[in-house]
Amino acid sequence: MTLLSSFTAVYYKSLDGLSLPRLSGANLITGVNGVGKTALIEAIWLFMGRYNPMLLWNANVQRARNQVRDPVNRLSGPVLELHGTEGGHDHSVRWTFEPVSESVQPLTVGDGAERMVQLPVVGRISTYLNGTLAKGSIGGMQPTSAGMVKHENPLPPAPRPNCVIEGTRYQLETPGEFLRRYSDLVRENRKQELKDAMSMLLPAVSDFEILTDEKDESYLSGVTADGKQLPLHDLGGGVVRLCQLLLSCFASRGGILLADEMENGIHHSALPEVWNRVRQWMREWGVQLVATTHSAECIEAATNAFTDAPDELSVHRLFTDSETGRVEAATFTGETLEGARDLDLEIR
Repeated sequence: MTLLSSFTAVYYKSLDGLSLPRLSGANLITGVNGVGKTALIEAIWLFMGRYNPMLLWNANVQRARNQVRDPVNRLSGPVLELHGTEGGHDHSVRWTFEPVSESVQPLTVGDGAERMVQLPVVGRISTYLNGTLAKGSIGGMQPTSAGMVKHENPLPPAPRPNCVIEGTRYQLETPGEFLRRYSDLVRENRKQELKDAMSMLLPAVSDFEILTDEKDESYLSGVTADGKQLPLHDLGGGVVRLCQLLLSCFASRGGILLADEMENGIHHSALPEVWNRVRQWMREWGVQLVATTHSAECIEAATNAFTDAPDELSVHRLFTDSETGRVEAATFTGETLEGARDLDLEIR
């Protein structure tokens, strides 16, 4: 499945005009540290959620917990603009910020006991979809450290496809999101797939359960053959990572999974089987994958997993052009990917 077939970050962080003219069902983003791999999947996530301006304040995207007044300037400058071909149709989104007031002084309304404190409106976010200022039936206010920022909240004309972003830098929106995804998997009678996948890394674990600790906080535990119940995080980083991949893939069904540093925590010897599983989940649940990696072993394992369908996998190497200083992408897919392997070309 290829939901998003092309993408351009016109203005986003360091990605000034970076274009991926061809995206496949499975995509690996490679390149040196700091070239913009994580920024690229952030930009795709924002594009897929372009009907929701609130995403601009997401702490994972802003990479800060404090609520900035002007999220556009912090992410991109005066304008944040993204283009893509989704479902065979070209779309664009552009966000701008207009300052209204510099005041951080609260306003008071009413008399006597009725007096209320209100934060001033200090800015306005405008969303342009396909070149037209979007105005939906619901407007919104975002509280920031300086005051309230008003924005139009354009509503989608149809249900939006799932787009899940996860990885080493990304924290789930709520502590219970991980358990909710696990519960959804169990309700769909897919728990055996989790057990089968985990057995690759931890054969001693025969089952999984949700338990509650002395603080009344719930967590996922692995059950060993002798009946011991251990918190998932005590079973190792690779186990946690593989579980995250499975649950995120399931949560992305019919949409896109964006995974940062996909191989993190997983030993290279397990990557071939991990990729075989990932490909199976992608096909079964209709998921398009865009993942970043630093690992040659991860690229090799992915390429081998798609040997019978090489056009379903693309490797995009990001690099900084020595003349322009801009980040560019070299895409390898099908015969070009095989050629790069045969000639030992650098694709990382």
